[in-house]
Amino acid sequence: MPYFFLSYAHVPRDGSDETDPDLWVHRLFRDLCVHIRNMTTVPAGSAGFMDRTMRAGQIWSQELADSLTSCRVFVPLYSPRYFISPWCGREWTVFGQRQARYLRPDQLRDRSRISDLRGRPTAVVPAVWAPVPEHRMPECVQDLQYYGPEHTERYKRFGLYGLAKLSSFRSDYQKAVLLLAQRIVEVGENIVAERGDPESLDSAHDAFAPRTAVRSATGRGLRISVAAGSHARLPDGAGPAHYGPTPLDWRPFHPAYPYPVGKLASEIAARLEFRPDVMEFDHERAPAEGPEVLLLDRRLLRDPEHRTRLGEFDARGAGATGVVVPWNGADPDAVAEHEVAAEVEAVLPERTRRQRQARRPVVMGPDHRALGEHLPRVMQWAATEYLKTATPRTPPGESPPRFRLGAGGTAMTADQHTDQHGHCRDAGEEDRDEP
Repeated sequence: MPYFFLSYAHVPRDGSDETDPDLWVHRLFRDLCVHIRNMTTVPAGSAGFMDRTMRAGQIWSQELADSLTSCRVFVPLYSPRYFISPWCGREWTVFGQRQARYLRPDQLRDRSRISDLRGRPTAVVPAVWAPVPEHRMPECVQDLQYYGPEHTERYKRFGLYGLAKLSSFRSDYQKAVLLLAQRIVEVGENIVAERGDPESLDSAHDAFAPRTAVRSATGRGLRISVAAGSHARLPDGAGPAHYGPTPLDWRPFHPAYPYPVGKLASEIAARLEFRPDVMEFDHERAPAEGPEVLLLDRRLLRDPEHRTRLGEFDARGAGATGVVVPWNGADPDAVAEHEVAAEVEAVLPERTRRQRQARRPVVMGPDHRALGEHLPRVMQWAATEYLKTATPRTPPGESPPRFRLGAGGTAMTADQHTDQHGHCRDAGEEDRDEP
């Protein structure tokens, strides 16, 4: 059981830079763990947990689920990206479901530091990674105090990220981290949060979702189409264990990963800050109003009817669609990966050609971890392809006045003019003699 759980929003990698963008978060985590080990009796390796091995787009790990539902203290790193992350919103929901109570209520002289603004016990200790305006914070976090009298103006202005990045603020960073560690221990020693259910992650909602004004400016739609068999229409050579009542129940990596691949893709898309919409594949459906990813069961390529439908979909050519064929290397019916790729290209030549040129593989395996590693790249590629052809949309309402340059480079609006001296005047303003 880790003492604290560090919840933070992953910064997406820049394709031109291999540097880990979360490097400074890792440093903060290490510094906190050193303090916690010195302030408590926790065993080595149990001071804290952060999903340092996971990147944006990957799936929940069992270790993450167990740590989130058993840690003593939840430490969210506030930042603009944190409150638009569905992944972080789900972590907040799961920890918030754990009932908190005072460990020794009769011995507490001051409960204000371990309570929310309504006086309720809380095991959540927020930290500011990058300042966020209050109007951009979800309603669910507004009962928690994240600034205290011990925090300096530099901490409030720059956050822990700014203090860590600037060498001249080194002492401010060290003091802020020490104070955060002390607060974590104070809460951990006086508050008990009952254990949660690791399985609750599967159904947890995004606690930040109601803030549509924040998310609408950043969220991107992503259609996830699933072309697979079902119990009613099992593909040739397929066993029922990998299928369900509908194609959306297709589980190509069962039993190692017993969940539908559409659910896996949806979680990956949400972590990449897309708004996923999972549906059954329909070759006659209108193109998506955004990027799309097609999850294709390789066994359908053996069926003439499905081959025809897929061929018509490919020939239409419209839409920015990434094709992904999950390949389970442990499947007794598995064939070589390159053979699967050749079958896909024979049926979907146009779409596979585009992906090959972009160096995005179509066949992904041999297990769900490999899929979780490569699928984000296809999603991002599909989004980029969509933007190349998307029609710009004019926002509603009146447009602002257009500016033009007057004499001497003075900025002017359409209802202004220059007088004989080259001075900018409003259209209704009378000319006056210069003094």
